[in-house]
Amino acid sequence: MNYNASFDAFRLQEQQGDEVTHELIFQQQYIQQQQEELTQQILATEQQIQEQTLGMAAAVMHNNDQQITPPQPLVPLVATAGHEELIQRQQQELTRQEESEETMYELDKQHEDQLPKQTLRQWIQRMKVLLSNQHTTYSYYEYIKIAALPIAQMLVECIIDSDVDEDIIPLEFIKIDHVLIVQEGGKSDFVWIQYEGSDSSSDDSDDAVVGTVQSRLLAVGVILYELFSAEEEPQIECLRTLLLSRSSATSVMSSMNLNDNKPDPNEDNNDRQSRPQKRSSQTPRDEVSTYITKLEEKGIPRSICTVVKNLLDCSKGDYCGDDTYSSFVDLHQDLLLMINNPSIYLDDIQVSTSLPTLTICNDKVYGREEEVALLTKSYQEYIEEKSYKGVIISGGAGVGKSRLAMYTQKLTSESNGNFCSAKFEQNEMNSKPLTTVGGVFNTLCEMYTKEATPNELELVGKELENRLGNQASLLAGVVPGLFKLLPTVEDGRASPAESSGNCVNAEASMRYLFGELLRVMCLYSKRPISIFLDDLQFADTASLLLIGDLLFTAMSGASIFFVFCHRDDDKSLNSTSFGIWLNSALSLFSMTSIQLGNVDAESVNTLVSETLHILPRITRPLSAVLHHKSRGNPLFVRQLLGSLYGQGYIYVDLTLSRWAWDIEKIEQEPVSDSVVALLIKEMKGLPSSLQLGLGVTSCLGSSAQKELLDILSKDLNVDLVDILKEVSHKGFMDSIDGGTTFRFAHDKIQQAGMACCFV
Repeated sequence: MNYNASFDAFRLQEQQGDEVTHELIFQQQYIQQQQEELTQQILATEQQIQEQTLGMAAAVMHNNDQQITPPQPLVPLVATAGHEELIQRQQQELTRQEESEETMYELDKQHEDQLPKQTLRQWIQRMKVLLSNQHTTYSYYEYIKIAALPIAQMLVECIIDSDVDEDIIPLEFIKIDHVLIVQEGGKSDFVWIQYEGSDSSSDDSDDAVVGTVQSRLLAVGVILYELFSAEEEPQIECLRTLLLSRSSATSVMSSMNLNDNKPDPNEDNNDRQSRPQKRSSQTPRDEVSTYITKLEEKGIPRSICTVVKNLLDCSKGDYCGDDTYSSFVDLHQDLLLMINNPSIYLDDIQVSTSLPTLTICNDKVYGREEEVALLTKSYQEYIEEKSYKGVIISGGAGVGKSRLAMYTQKLTSESNGNFCSAKFEQNEMNSKPLTTVGGVFNTLCEMYTKEATPNELELVGKELENRLGNQASLLAGVVPGLFKLLPTVEDGRASPAESSGNCVNAEASMRYLFGELLRVMCLYSKRPISIFLDDLQFADTASLLLIGDLLFTAMSGASIFFVFCHRDDDKSLNSTSFGIWLNSALSLFSMTSIQLGNVDAESVNTLVSETLHILPRITRPLSAVLHHKSRGNPLFVRQLLGSLYGQGYIYVDLTLSRWAWDIEKIEQEPVSDSVVALLIKEMKGLPSSLQLGLGVTSCLGSSAQKELLDILSKDLNVDLVDILKEVSHKGFMDSIDGGTTFRFAHDKIQQAGMACCFV
């Protein structure tokens, strides 16, 4: 049931005030129109004065040049009188404008007074009635997610804005009875703390206690406790009262300098020494835990309980924990994360039936906002201009080149286009030339065959026959999907060897045929086409020459988007064929270059936070250690997380029902400088059957098909498909196409698997 049902009475009040509201708005529009007309008149008057003044000055200069006596005093006197009259009119108009602005301000206040508003406590009481209604299915979780969290976020935002505007809200007014909610359209649109005019008659109102950041956070924690629990807790006010009394001792200092919360070392030394005893007597260590237990018993998400606890822990002063809040900015960011991404930061992890396994996201790009924006810009230009665009992404191993390039698939899907990708294999550099590029075009032909009408297929077939001629079968040997577009060739096709025998230069003929196929596909396809080629440093020389010819073809009029990835280490760049090709490509084909390095500590923290489903503020110490050990290499971070989880250093805390870690053991854990060495160490800890599956599959290349795995399974007397499914669950491989294909998540993982096979 929608929680807005409890506010029907307020909707009725709002409807009754519609007529007054419309009248106020009409008055505002009329006054605004009058102001615009007055402003135009004033500008015109100023222009007339300026023109008259310039005219008089020009006349005087002209008379001086001609040595003519000045005119009679009557003329300048008349001009002066007119000038004064215009100035007087201008001042009158400005006065009227100020009065109009004051009138609009009063109307705004009247309009605001007409809006339905209530205190936060009144709002909670109405929501409590809704939650206790047995005829509704409205749960505490829905109340937290839909209603309470947005109000908490707006409340904190109000306090932050007041601090920025230097209109600091006194500590004594940060309480639930002073929090007001304005509702329009049946939802909470505005939240603020009412404190203007309170105690304004007192001469010492300027000395109102602002309080330290810690005391203000505690005051908000008391408010949020009642908001999230939907219960009034009178005893919790003792925490707030205690902090308020402490803040009163330094009220003058706080009002004079809000940024200086340090006590006088001489004057307050004895008082500070006596504080621990005072705290222990009035705020027992387990008092906060008692309140948090009440929240947990209501079924409120653990993340909300953690937020409230970290706020109430401010009552412990210098004895608070590391997770205690220290700024409203951190609190605001946490609330926004839970609102915008509840599945990660709000929902509890499920530990009722069995312990969850650590799932590390391998698809998301972290810390690459600028690079993603550059890639998106290039693709948008391609869509708008309907011409060739190319992007080449470089970087070291494991920095996320492929993940960034795969973002092109998302862009292509959003534009309803066709996306094709392929990856060059290190061990197949010269054994299967043109196979990788041929696979891309084969996928492209199959895509077009599925979406084209019979008439369109006939037109494309005729166009290909005219362009490819009797060499079509040569191309079809590398691109089998071409036969679906050329059925006549399929009936009497010749083998590639026979066709190549008629060619003076078979490689040059293949490059020409691929170019013509690209032209036809770009000409007749109704969808945008994107092609991604990965690990270009492993490409054979024939494939590099073919890619160069395809880029020339694209630049001559074909509408297509190319994305290439290559490793920029010394071994790759010093390769004779690839190094020469890369330098030529960057200078000839006007491609956008994106270079990736390791990510910063904050990006690592985002990855860790989302993996562990814990707020970034809490995971920051762990992320700092992981960033130091991995040097910010994304692949290294992911594998290190998996390794620490396998060793039990990252685990599920059943008491807190969340992920936890042993920071001391993680800091002491030795980590190899090589990600391959880390992978080998982790693989050796796997069961022997999984090690066998990784070793066998690594010898087959970056991926393996189910048909081949079934054949090998019979010879090895094991089920490789089931083994690789389990390997995929551990993050070493990806299961694609419904489990019919298994692909290594990275070539370094394949390299480590092969090393394990022969060790």
